[in-house]
Amino acid sequence: MFAKLTLLDGLIVLLYFAAVLGIGLYHARRNKGADDFISASRQMPWLAVLGSIVATEVSAATFLATPGVGFAENMSYLQFGVGSFLARIFIAFVFLGAFYAAKSLTIYEFLAKRFGNGTRYTATLFFIVTRLLASAVRLMIAATGLSLILDVPFAICLAVFTLVAIIYTGGGGIRGIIWTDVLQAIVFISCGLALILYIGQNIGWSTISEIGAANGRFDIFRFSPTDSDAGLLGWLNDPKLFWIAAVFGFISTTAAFGTDQDMTQRMLTCKDVGAARRSVILSGFISIPIAALFLFVGVALFAFYQVHVDASLPMTVLADGSSSVTADKVFPWFIGTELPSGLRGLLLVGVLAAAMSSLDSTMGALSSSALVDLYRPLLKKQTSNQIGLRLSRIFVSIFGVVLALTAWALKDATGFLWLTFKIGSITYGAMLGVFLLGILTTRGSDRGNWISMLSGSLICGLLLALIETGNLALGWTWLIVIGTAWTFGIGYLWHEKAPRPE
Repeated sequence: MFAKLTLLDGLIVLLYFAAVLGIGLYHARRNKGADDFISASRQMPWLAVLGSIVATEVSAATFLATPGVGFAENMSYLQFGVGSFLARIFIAFVFLGAFYAAKSLTIYEFLAKRFGNGTRYTATLFFIVTRLLASAVRLMIAATGLSLILDVPFAICLAVFTLVAIIYTGGGGIRGIIWTDVLQAIVFISCGLALILYIGQNIGWSTISEIGAANGRFDIFRFSPTDSDAGLLGWLNDPKLFWIAAVFGFISTTAAFGTDQDMTQRMLTCKDVGAARRSVILSGFISIPIAALFLFVGVALFAFYQVHVDASLPMTVLADGSSSVTADKVFPWFIGTELPSGLRGLLLVGVLAAAMSSLDSTMGALSSSALVDLYRPLLKKQTSNQIGLRLSRIFVSIFGVVLALTAWALKDATGFLWLTFKIGSITYGAMLGVFLLGILTTRGSDRGNWISMLSGSLICGLLLALIETGNLALGWTWLIVIGTAWTFGIGYLWHEKAPRPE
């Protein structure tokens, strides 16, 4: 079963596991209670927070799925980065100031102080459901990749990922998550660079350049629809048009960084809002080059298999009976079949790091939100430091198992990279709308908010179903815009007077 894993590869993997477990167990001794477990007493260095943001954002979706986009399409995905960079500046100077002023452990506690618990509970449940699905996709991607590389059953890979992540996340809390993420960010970047150097030396840089250019793989910007007869819908529904991609990048990143506890939790561990702002803004300068790096990996893989034709590449049977290469699985296939010992071990660690960076932060964020936003307010009881810490670790374990089971249910999904965006498009708009209402205005009400959030997400879910079945000619990237506008508009016009912000 493990024939492809040499002794050197195994030692590299064991060293990585020892490092992440050691970091988690080391920081386990420093946690004094649940609040410290969640926020690290707001004493984390901003550079470490920066590394954690980069690692969490990269995750398995970027490490394993983005090369598939470069292999099958081109580099137009980078257009999203323009809007994403601008969104980070917006988050830094609008959202983070409000969150730090509220002195809340979670961002949904901010909503409770601003509007009431109805808004808080709705946002928390939206977060839990959306994060479980989106992170389960990332976990599924990583487990699929490891399964292909080692020719090991998917279930075993999934179990190993989950068990290791539960141990060090449940032990170290947010401190362990952030410092292991720093390690994982270094691993990601090293793996991408090492792989490109290997392919470049194997087939030549000029070959990669010529094949990539001849097949349009280096195309980035597209300012008009490819179908000149598409009319207005062609300008509105193509997610790879520059202005649509930039708008979607701005809104989706604002939603992810401003309304998702998974991304925001680490930003709330800095000692002050200035340090948090530095970490999130600088992450924008890093995220675009990293995305470009892994897109280029996909282009290099495309060139490699044009030179070294491999009939055994993973294939997908299409609806018309024909078959095509499964782009999402080319990268892990290459790692398992083409790389020499040592380099294969390094890339295997990259797959592990991709899974862990998605899993640890998600379990930590879900645990903190379950304790602070559901357990405490619903039961109306405060817990001692030790009981709260124990509950946090129990929640980490529960959510780890639920994530693994959800990943198992999604194991046959395709279109990995876009699937994570589509899942978020149903609820992110409602979440963003209510946070914008709370931060930018003094209007809104608790009842009006949860009604507008539920109805907005229901509308987006129905629209996505119609889009996916071909019954609605609308680009799915508009769903988050529709959800945001609906929730903000209904919440703003609701006749009940909102409480004054604290």
